Amino acid sequence: MVSKSAEHLLDTFNILDSELTAPVFSLPDDQGNEFCLQSRHHAGATVLVFIRGHWCPYCRRYLSKLQANYYRFVERNVALIAIGPEPVQTARGLVRDLALSFPVLADVDGRVIDLFGTRNGLSSVRTLVPHPAVVVIDAELSVRFKSIDRNFKKRTTIRNIFQVLDEIGCD
Repeated sequence: MVSKSAEHLLDTFNILDSELTAPVFSLPDDQGNEFCLQSRHHAGATVLVFIRGHWCPYCRRYLSKLQANYYRFVERNVALIAIGPEPVQTARGLVRDLALSFPVLADVDGRVIDLFGTRNGLSSVRTLVPHPAVVVIDAELSVRFKSIDRNFKKRTTIRNIFQVLDEIGCD
């Protein structure tokens, strides 16, 4: 298990045996509806994907890859949720442009970005832009996997996400 104080030092870690409870939050989605993580309790696993913004070509490519595999998430009763630092209108445009079947949540104040420790602290300017990250939360709302990519060009592979989902019984 990774201690809370050491989490920010690691780029990627797997905490499959951890009892770390996910922070409960609610944010508006690209349609203006509130998504509340608590609503996923006992409803199936949730995969949170933190993106830098609609302008990031690496994020757009990654979201497109997730969309191409969306049916696999649905088959496993897994909610796929993207979170970005931009307003609802921008999230709506991103969903439309990429024809996404999953929501993009608007974290305009960076509260959830901070709760999950994904804020990019490497910049000399305080910014809302998160590091690209993936968090897998089980049906009991325990964090079972967290990967933060400090290199904005890198992303957790789709294969790794499904491997984690298989390991926690989402097959």
